[in-house]
Amino acid sequence: MQFDTTRSALGELVYQLKFKGGPSLDVIETASAFVRPLWAATLDLIVSAPPSVERTSQPAAVIAAGIGASLDLRCLQNAVRKIKTQPMKNVPPHERKDILKEAIQPGETPVAGKRILIVDDLWQTGGTMRRVAEVLSAMGAADIRALAMTHTK
Repeated sequence: MQFDTTRSALGELVYQLKFKGGPSLDVIETASAFVRPLWAATLDLIVSAPPSVERTSQPAAVIAAGIGASLDLRCLQNAVRKIKTQPMKNVPPHERKDILKEAIQPGETPVAGKRILIVDDLWQTGGTMRRVAEVLSAMGAADIRALAMTHTK
């Protein structure tokens, strides 16, 4: 077999949430349990990574909002904005940086001096979270952490 398509337990939950409309509670509980002892006391805000494809329900936003509610942290949906969307799944890594630099821009909500957790549903190269962190840093964020639920190939 050329590709290993076995998903972790959390990866399967994220897949079900993203593509099958599955429940998000287990993903949120798992992520919150991970973040709480490590960073919860040192965070001010949660920001979800902007989506690359428009969906009725955006998994990263759902998960970020759930973590925020669980940890009593404000979750911002408009700290960064994506002005151009396109699927990144098949874009070669060397082309992603320029596409993301153009696509992800500062949003309307100020974040200066805030300690932020960026949440994304999946991570392939880290390019989206890296660009979100660059934008938040340029907006004056004091500290930035990142959390992805699962890795994709």
